[in-house]
Amino acid sequence: MLKVSNLTKTYDTAKALDDVSFEIKPGDITGFLGPNGAGKTTTLRIITGYLIPDSGAVTYDNKELTANSKEILGEIGYLPEENPLYGNLRVDEFLLYTARLKNASDLSSLKEITKKCGLESVMTKNIDTLSKGFKQRVGFAKALIGKPKFLIMDEPTEGLDPNQKEEILKLIKDIAQDTTIIFSSHVLSEVRQIANNVIIINKGKIVAQGNSDKLIKKHFKNSLINIRTDAPQKKLDQELKKVKTIFDIKRKSEGRAKFSEFEVSCTNPENTALEIYKVISKNRWGLVELHSESQGLEELFKELTK
Repeated sequence: MLKVSNLTKTYDTAKALDDVSFEIKPGDITGFLGPNGAGKTTTLRIITGYLIPDSGAVTYDNKELTANSKEILGEIGYLPEENPLYGNLRVDEFLLYTARLKNASDLSSLKEITKKCGLESVMTKNIDTLSKGFKQRVGFAKALIGKPKFLIMDEPTEGLDPNQKEEILKLIKDIAQDTTIIFSSHVLSEVRQIANNVIIINKGKIVAQGNSDKLIKKHFKNSLINIRTDAPQKKLDQELKKVKTIFDIKRKSEGRAKFSEFEVSCTNPENTALEIYKVISKNRWGLVELHSESQGLEELFKELTK
């Protein structure tokens, strides 16, 4: 287990982290989210030992990082956002060099990592000649050498095309079978796709953590329904206020050909949509659109990081 307790970090007069605490359980894939400047990279650098906090503690399996750094760092794989590589080396040379630095002399294990990362076709090529996607795979392979128990990644899909991103996400899911993972990202759809746990940080403070579905249900207790109709707003308000599951109606925009868009906040969206349809039909108003609007991780992120 990775446990972060009351981390504080200040740069000059700017407080980057303010009493940050969270836990990541063995086998979790945790998406670490936040706007630019929220404190994501600072947190990741502290939990990998690259930065020292002003106060607070980081423990891995009940061992404090500062007091047991040599032992713990041998169990951590780290892929920073910049992904530093020696471009003048061949892929096989670079990975063998990294293995020696990590005292990971088991060459069969290195072959296994090479295969898992899909690098077999480029092993004899210079790193400088590789595409962005293959360079990212080399960075993954480097992080996996030594069979780390914890894998920490900062924006692992940044700058990749959609196909490359899909390959990297699949790789992360495969790796997670044996490794506890935390990764930062701005792409919320990717986080929903592979993470079973999320942490959201804003202005140096943790504002939410846990299973994303549970967080969404907890935060958004009500549903939204969008309507496009030519109904007069005053009359529509009067009729819909009679529906017990509706508690707010907002006009979002005026459309062409007299049709306007309304947003209805409600509980029990399926029954509410049926009642809305009955009201519009009874009054012989025109109806162009009627649908529920799902509220997901993106909406939660926006609400918590305004």
